Amino acid sequence: MNTKLKSLVDISRHYGSDPDYVIAGGGNTSYKEGHYLWVKASGMALATIDETGFVQLDRRKLKVIGEKRYSEDVQIREAEVKEDLLAARVNPEKGLRPSVETSLHDLIEYPFVVHTHPTLINALMCSQQAEEKTKELFGEEVLFVEPAAGYSLFKIVKEMLPAYRQRYGHDPQVIFLQNHGVFVSGMTTGEIMQHYETITETLRKIIGPEEIRYLPIGEETEQLRQEFSRNTGGKHVVVRHNNLHRHFYDSVQAFRAVSVPFTPDIVVYCGAEYIYSEKNRIPEILGDVMQRITQYKQRYGNAPRIVLVKDYGLFGIAEKEQVAVTALDVFEDFMKVSYYTKTFGGPHPLTQETIDFILGWEVESYRRKMYG
Repeated sequence: MNTKLKSLVDISRHYGSDPDYVIAGGGNTSYKEGHYLWVKASGMALATIDETGFVQLDRRKLKVIGEKRYSEDVQIREAEVKEDLLAARVNPEKGLRPSVETSLHDLIEYPFVVHTHPTLINALMCSQQAEEKTKELFGEEVLFVEPAAGYSLFKIVKEMLPAYRQRYGHDPQVIFLQNHGVFVSGMTTGEIMQHYETITETLRKIIGPEEIRYLPIGEETEQLRQEFSRNTGGKHVVVRHNNLHRHFYDSVQAFRAVSVPFTPDIVVYCGAEYIYSEKNRIPEILGDVMQRITQYKQRYGNAPRIVLVKDYGLFGIAEKEQVAVTALDVFEDFMKVSYYTKTFGGPHPLTQETIDFILGWEVESYRRKMYG
């Protein structure tokens, strides 16, 4: 294997295996050399990726995405962009789809790029004071981008880069994306790791993450889990209970802090809405939750994956056990981010327009299918 590609695999696994940076199929990485770019294939997990998990693209063909005029209809536009991404593949017969953020990777002049969704960074990026505090903590040489997704995100960054390059004489090595995560780039993977370490240590000193303590699952909670499984047609139901959940299940008002997703990954793995019940007896809880599940299905055409019950904990529901576990992992990270945003003025959720876009976006539907 090319030594540079080995470095790409190594740094991908380094961050991909750390849930403080990446969960499930989130994040993407790339390497550029000459006319070619290698980027993580959509749906691949960084934690276990090898050289076969990257898509090689011809950068000369990718340039059309920055020059072409696409449809005004956002979903048609995204489909057109996807086709141009696929057309740039060097080995289309392998059947891999490049990350939707490939064009953004291609924009950045540095050979290595690592994009992740770290918990501590998103505590800042998903807060009310995201832009103000980013500049205060990390200076003017980092680039801050307001919420956007897909082709819109690419175009915004593309339009911001000329002024940045004129001012500093180089590309930004750190690009913070509100309600999304961070892009870190460098000449070497070592440079990238140094940037991540500096950012993380700065935020850790301010936020002081709370230690998560898991609580034992009692008989009543297990009974409720089994009832949920029976009443949802035998789906896999996984339950967890810890001190973090208590911040959000004490009341409807407390639950509001996690009632609207903050990032695209939360929508992909957990859905656009979550069920909450503050009933205190199993028959009442079951009746309340099943009624809300029926209403959810009527709105979205599929079943919800997340149920939070006061004093009982967090339930993940899915056709496959691993899908339920992944939903819990992502939602608990969402809870951490929401809790930590109090350091920066409180949470800043996605707009309904963005949520609707993600729900209708074929690219994200593909990712959902990859994880069941």
